Order: sequence, then structure tokens, then C-alpha cells
Amino acid sequence: METNHTFFFAAGGVLNGIAQLVVLIACIILVIKQKSGSTIMMLVAQILGIFVSVGGFTWTALSAQVDPESVLTASKTMALLGPLPHILFAIGLIWFVYSNVKKRESIE
Repeated sequence: METNHTFFFAAGGVLNGIAQLVVLIACIILVIKQKSGSTIMMLVAQILGIFVSVGGFTWTALSAQVDPESVLTASKTMALLGPLPHILFAIGLIWFVYSNVKKRESIE
């Protein structure tokens, strides 16, 4: 039964990694096609998000070898830092959408 749980957590991690890479590729394409402050912000936020994900996983795994208190500290810190790249990405996306809507309104 233990390996079944491990499989689901591992599969979830792999799917999360794939999703992050797909969004990263989309951001790179967007910056190439339409370079602006908003698209660069989304790209930077996505790269930061990947670093936070990998860093959080690594930090938690390494702290598990020390003691339970270290795991708790790592988890609390990642709970605070984890959403920051998502917030930055969302701000960049809103900025991008607002800029494009404004451009279309001025054309019409």
C-alpha cells in the first residue's frame, strides 16, 4: 500500500513539472513574438517558479535527513515563498491583457 501512495505523489510531481515546462515554453514563445515588460515579467516569474519548486523539493529532502524540525522549517518557508512566482505571473498576465485590450480599443 505504501508504494501506491508514493506512485501518486511521484506522478503528481512529474505532471507538475511538465505543466511548468509547458508554461515556460509558452512564455519564451510569447517573449520572442511580442517582447514587452509584461511578457518578460511572466517569463521571469515562471523561471522563478521552477527554481522555487525544485529548491523546495531539494530543501525538504535534505532537511528530512537532519531532523523533523528542519522539515517543518522548510515547509513553512516554502508555504510563504511558493505563491510569490504565481502572484508575479498573474500580475504580468493582467498587465499583458490590459495592454492588449487598450491597443485594440485604440485601433477601433
